[in-house]
Amino acid sequence: MANLKGSTFEKQVENALARLNAKGTKRWGKDSHKTHSNALETKRQMYLKDFAKFAENKDLQGKLNTHFTPQNLQEFLNERLSNLSPKTALDYSSGFNSMLRGLEQTRVPILRESYNTLNEYVKDYRTEFNTVKGEFETGRAIQDSNSFLNNLQKVSQASAIIAELQIKTGLRVREALEVAKNFDKYYNPTKLGLEGVIGKGGQEYFLKKIDVDLAYKLQNLTNAPSYPSYYQNLKELEHKPHDLRITYAKNKYETLKNKGYTHKQSLQKVSKELNHHRESITLYYLNRV
Repeated sequence: MANLKGSTFEKQVENALARLNAKGTKRWGKDSHKTHSNALETKRQMYLKDFAKFAENKDLQGKLNTHFTPQNLQEFLNERLSNLSPKTALDYSSGFNSMLRGLEQTRVPILRESYNTLNEYVKDYRTEFNTVKGEFETGRAIQDSNSFLNNLQKVSQASAIIAELQIKTGLRVREALEVAKNFDKYYNPTKLGLEGVIGKGGQEYFLKKIDVDLAYKLQNLTNAPSYPSYYQNLKELEHKPHDLRITYAKNKYETLKNKGYTHKQSLQKVSKELNHHRESITLYYLNRV
């Protein structure tokens, strides 16, 4: 294994492109993630230059590939993908992921944890893209949250706490797990809620009020589940993590409507609470298209 060659990020970008170049060869086996067309080379040059600019702005030094860490990638993607359409963001995160795998195939060392970060972005943006296209599975909201949480508690008490947090706040699974693992960082006991939670695109959520009972559970949660474990636990009850965010959206919408808000007003408020500010996505969550 060898780092990218070059004393500057510009030269390292050139070296990366040269390593990836497999134009004129078939895409298979060990070369499956290399560059096989001029169009793909242009995209990868953009990816590398974008990240090099990010690294320069952070005053990072050394080899570019050593800075592909989960923390740096998360910060970079939050900045770069902010305000992009779900389709564009999906293409970018997927393409960047493939490029890193291509570099690894040329024996450039890449942290395995970095792929987990990228895979999460790809999954999230694929969900949003399918939602906007109208291909999102509707009717997935949980009708009886209490029964669902009681049944999930029999499978895993820790997962039941995360699920309750998602249902009551609308946080994405990655955000809910982050809060659970660093509860004291986000909980404001004076305001009885969560603040400072950062969503996709670097946007901060509004204060999320939670009841004292849930706060106590989170405060004493010492074994927050991993994403794969949480996913599997929900799967046993024939649900997915995003179903809980849909449940929050529907419950919040119905509550606002019952208070006298119009459809448009309720939709706007739910969109803001979900921290995506896209009414089209909220409409699909509500299955009201």
